[in-house]
Amino acid sequence: MNKLALLPIAALLTAALPASAASPCDAVVSATLKVLQVPAHLYMTETGGRTRNSEIIYLNRSMYIRVEGQWRKSAVPTKTLAESKIESEDRIGICSVVRDEAVGGEPATLFKVHNKSEDAVDGQIWVSKLRGLPLKQSYDLDVGGGPRGVTHNEIRYEYTNVSAPAVTESKNK
Repeated sequence: MNKLALLPIAALLTAALPASAASPCDAVVSATLKVLQVPAHLYMTETGGRTRNSEIIYLNRSMYIRVEGQWRKSAVPTKTLAESKIESEDRIGICSVVRDEAVGGEPATLFKVHNKSEDAVDGQIWVSKLRGLPLKQSYDLDVGGGPRGVTHNEIRYEYTNVSAPAVTESKNK
């Protein structure tokens, strides 16, 4: 799996916060796992250098990734992604509630997350107060020195009418 495909997965570690969690960071992992359990379509835009658009669909315990117009089914099942999120729970960083506001007319809570790992990540995520699922996310990823420096990423989450895409077969078969 390429680094671009892993980026949204890592970003999901800065995801939602259900009301029942003990702390904002505990809840980040819980909500992240919830995204993997429901049909979800993520639309991502990365800016910094050139603009790149990609998509991920989680459906029926599978992950589909669209990069540069081509859909591929990931060999990594969502169960494996969930296990890696649980293992990374202690490395989340600092999480805090910012305020309540609506996203697309749906009541949500905005959270701020700072993850100081190999790549520093500062992000915001809007979590539905009705469903406990992320609705929108933005984060800045410090990709190190050089021409790219910091990339800005936006993710929009959709949960209705999610279906499996037509997959392009890998040339490595």
